This record gives sequence, C-alpha cells and structure tokens, in this order.
Amino acid sequence: MSSECDSRESRDYRRALDFEVSVTHLQERSERRAWHVALGSVVVAILCAVALAVMVPFYRVVPLPIEVDRLTGEAQVIDVLDAKQMHMRDIEDKHWVEVYVRSRERYDWGLLQMDYDRVLDMSDDRVARGYRAIYSGPDALDRQLGANTQRHIRILSTTLVPDEPGRAVVHIERTTWKNGIDNAEPPQRFVITLAFIYRPSIFTRERTAIENPFGFRVTAYSRDPEYTPTAASAPASSPLPGGAR
Repeated sequence: MSSECDSRESRDYRRALDFEVSVTHLQERSERRAWHVALGSVVVAILCAVALAVMVPFYRVVPLPIEVDRLTGEAQVIDVLDAKQMHMRDIEDKHWVEVYVRSRERYDWGLLQMDYDRVLDMSDDRVARGYRAIYSGPDALDRQLGANTQRHIRILSTTLVPDEPGRAVVHIERTTWKNGIDNAEPPQRFVITLAFIYRPSIFTRERTAIENPFGFRVTAYSRDPEYTPTAASAPASSPLPGGAR
C-alpha cells in the first residue's frame, strides 16, 4: 500500500514538473516572439524615418495660380518662377527690360520728369531721338494729356527671344485715368519688341550709375497694338511722332 502511494505521488510530481516546464517553455517562446515583433517594429520605424529624411528635399508644393483675362474671359495658368531653372542673367535682363518699358509707357504728371530722364539715360542716340520727339512740339504728349490724366501700365509677360541675345518681347495692358476716374478709356493692350545691350560707362554721373549700374541701353524699340475683340471693333488711332501709338 505504501509503495503504491509513493508511485502515485511520483507520477503526480513528474506531471506537475512537466507542466511547469511546458509553461516555462511557452512563456520563453512568447517572450522571444514579442522581442522579434518589437525588433521588427523598430527596424520598420528606422527605415520609415530614413525614407522620410531622403524624400523631404524632393518635396515641394507647386502652386497653380490661374489668371482670368478681364477682356476675353480666357483663363490661363501662370508659370511659377523656378530659381533652379532660371539663369540669373535672364532675371537681370527681364528686370531692366521691365524697368525701361514701365518708365517709357506710363504717364504720371508727378513722375514724368523722372521717367523722361531715366528713359533717355537707358536709350542709345537713335531711340532717344524718337522718344524726345514724343514730348516735343505743339503736339507733345504732355500737352495733350496734361496733369489730370494718368496712364497705368500692367506688364502681362516678358519673354526673352530664344537664341537671340539682347531681344525681348513684352505684353502690356494700359489703363487711363482722367480726373481720378478709373477706366476713362477702354483698357488697351500692346506688344513691345525691343533690342538692348549692356554698355557700362567708366565716367558717368553718380545718379546715373546708381539707377543703371550695368549700362543697360535700348537700341531698338517698337510698340504695336495687340489684337483683342474689343480692339478689333474700335477704330484705329493715328500714330504719334516717334513711332509711339
């Protein structure tokens, strides 16, 4: 009887021991699996961080501004300036071209003398003679428009002619104010074609050197009305002296 009890207790002990070993084994295996999952998560997180760091320099928001033509209602996407694709010399050329066109085409009694002097300083002799003729004689532009008229200029686009250095085409819109009234005349659009060079002067006045340090000079200048439905129905105006319209 005593031996049977001992044998039963021994079997129970072995079963209990086997159960503890199984539980311990399962626990260790579960812990190993958990560590593998945690390690895999850490690796994935590191790879995501590296991928994000690599992609950030290539990420950029590209706006798509849309301009609607007030005359025709035509919508067009405006090109966004990309410094990586534009040469600094092209930017300088467009800057001086727009400065010249704006100074020549606008009319503001308070700024007239300043614009007049700037245009002459930035023109060669032949272009300067044509510009002086616009403000000379009994039909001078300042006598026709007087002090109560303003012409505002909006530059629509400036394009440097490909493969032709020193050539540019500018599209502008001109609105006229009379006695403080906006759009006293229908807005007009023009296409301006000009040629230019850089001819810095060694000896020049300080004011001229400050306003035009690189010696920008316009050697040819032409302005033509741009075709629009409004302009097509309006009668053609007579040209002014010097080639201006």
